Amino acid sequence: MRRREAIKVFKEICQCVPDAYVSSVSLSPKTLSRRDFELRINAALDRRNLMDVETLVRKNGLMLNEDNGSLLIYGSKTKPSEVQVVA
Repeated sequence: MRRREAIKVFKEICQCVPDAYVSSVSLSPKTLSRRDFELRINAALDRRNLMDVETLVRKNGLMLNEDNGSLLIYGSKTKPSEVQVVA
């Protein structure tokens, strides 16, 4: 995902779960080109808030993994508009 997209998603997450305690946020390049980024959020979320965040991430066409107690959000390898249709 692009840097601006990551910022937009983080803002949406903050609006979706305003009472969640976020201990840290980081944005790191996923590839050497530094065009694609991963967003890592360390936050205390209950089950319902986690489901809300998952829904929001999927709505934006992104992927979500839990990694060492944090949420890792990143873009998929192929976006729906980039998939080639072979007839």
